Amino acid sequence: MTTYNLAVVGGGMGGLGAANRAAAMGAKVALIESGRLGGT
Repeated sequence: MTTYNLAVVGGGMGGLGAANRAAAMGAKVALIESGRLGGT
């Protein structure tokens, strides 16, 4: 089993930003997105 510090639901602009920032601060992040990453 893998343990994460943060789970981000949605890989849009906000989700990617949150995941990148948390990872840069040392958190282990799971990004959950059913489609393509990125926003409009």
